[in-house]
Amino acid sequence: MINFAHRGASGNFPENTLLAFEKAINIKVSGIELDVHKTKDNRLVVIHDEDIERTFYGKGLVKDFTLEELKKFKCRKELFRDNEKCKIPTLEEVLDLTRKADLILNIEIKTDNIHYKGIEKDVIDLINRYSLRNRVILSSFNHETIQICKKIDKDVATGMLYDEPIENVVEYAKRIKVNAIHPSKDLVSKELIEEAHKNNILVNIYTVNEIDDMKRLKEYNANGLFTDYPEILKEIF
Repeated sequence: MINFAHRGASGNFPENTLLAFEKAINIKVSGIELDVHKTKDNRLVVIHDEDIERTFYGKGLVKDFTLEELKKFKCRKELFRDNEKCKIPTLEEVLDLTRKADLILNIEIKTDNIHYKGIEKDVIDLINRYSLRNRVILSSFNHETIQICKKIDKDVATGMLYDEPIENVVEYAKRIKVNAIHPSKDLVSKELIEEAHKNNILVNIYTVNEIDDMKRLKEYNANGLFTDYPEILKEIF
């Protein structure tokens, strides 16, 4: 089972920062999850929200700032406010950090609310430049984005995120040709995982922070768990 550090080791360190990813690597996780948006000057940056306000001192949409402007914002967590590893990183910076680690990268393409022009091709081009295609899963709540990724590269691994029930979800996943489904933990049953596996579809589940849930989903034979506390998941398995 893949232990995905959700936005890095985000339970104890600022999410989606080089520090959070570095800490995840140090505890030897088998996977890291991160989120990607595009800047005003078409750079791929790693941050969860469309707006910077929740995680950084500032306000405004990622798409309305240049990379240089984004780099000036400081982390909202006071303990890490002046830590240079807690700025908004580029996807290149994260790939530089993780490329030599023995892990899977789940890159969530954040087109839920803003469909950045060409983001799918930009991400695929970059992971190919780093020769990481075989170690990457591209996921999104926007299933059109997943289909675009498959049109660009039919062999790239994809994961379909969803947080509301989808009727006949395994059949739907087969129809849009994803490699994995990524449901919220509240939508998962043992039967769902068994059905997915019978159809050669993996099941990676988010966000699993309680030990009881970790144990239950491990028993259900989940392929991967996304957790803010990868050190706890690693400790119990």
